[in-house]
Amino acid sequence: MRKVLLSFAVAMIGCGGVSAADPIQKAECGSIERISMVAPQLNDTIDIDVWLPENFDREKRYPVLYMHDGQNLFDAATTWNHQSWEMDVTPCRMIQAGEIEPMIIVGIHSDPVKRVSQLMPEQAVADSGLEALMEEVKLKGQPIDGDEYAEFVVKTLKPYIDSAYPTLTEPEHTSVMGSSMGGLMSLYLISQYPETFGSAACLSTHWYGSLNAGDKFGDAMMSYVENHLPDPATHRLYFDHGTSTIDAWYGPWETKALLIAQQKGYQYGQNLDSYIDYGAPHEETAWAARVSRPLRFLFGK
Repeated sequence: MRKVLLSFAVAMIGCGGVSAADPIQKAECGSIERISMVAPQLNDTIDIDVWLPENFDREKRYPVLYMHDGQNLFDAATTWNHQSWEMDVTPCRMIQAGEIEPMIIVGIHSDPVKRVSQLMPEQAVADSGLEALMEEVKLKGQPIDGDEYAEFVVKTLKPYIDSAYPTLTEPEHTSVMGSSMGGLMSLYLISQYPETFGSAACLSTHWYGSLNAGDKFGDAMMSYVENHLPDPATHRLYFDHGTSTIDAWYGPWETKALLIAQQKGYQYGQNLDSYIDYGAPHEETAWAARVSRPLRFLFGK
């Protein structure tokens, strides 16, 4: 498969809303278009990588997968640890094999300084009175901006993607996926905005928040899941985790979350799936090795 390096010249929207940005990640299959978008909710500018499948046709309409930590998705040569999810390779292979339908992937870059604060499920923390604790042990003085990040995705980014690309805009065709804190935010987005997202895939979800927080954060997340999961008649959930490095801490919390989901009406084989990747660590190569599972759950034919 040939390398594709595509610069995307975008018209400015509003007051510096969207512009071109370089350098861009490389795609083994399909193509990547990068935009730099003003996020008024976060008072920041965020790079967005949009992966278009091989044989992309603007006369067709495609479902969309929104993903966090976009800088780690496609090109290991550009990542901090020289690992990537290979989201240009695995979806392409599965599409070519007829296993899944073609989709557009929108990768939202994260700032390492602000990442945890922006991917923090803000209402879960607020409802449990943990703001001060999380700021002290996890955020290092950064404000909790999970609601602002979620609002950026729903009210600024998605409207732009739907206007610039031939997308299927309905929630049943709009999914979100992430790992670690991105797993938390994926669950948070489908719960806070069920009218926008129909499916969420949460890999190595960071249920415990911080060792210094003890069980308090995990308990807060279980309370949030209990009170805010979207309607199982119209929504779908996928969870997984490994068993080594920090993934070893996730199993008991994920079991609790899955039990709550089933009590709320989610059923395996219909709108719920989960997987334990025994021996897998908390890193991009592990997520790349099993990402075919959530892709099949989200977009399987």
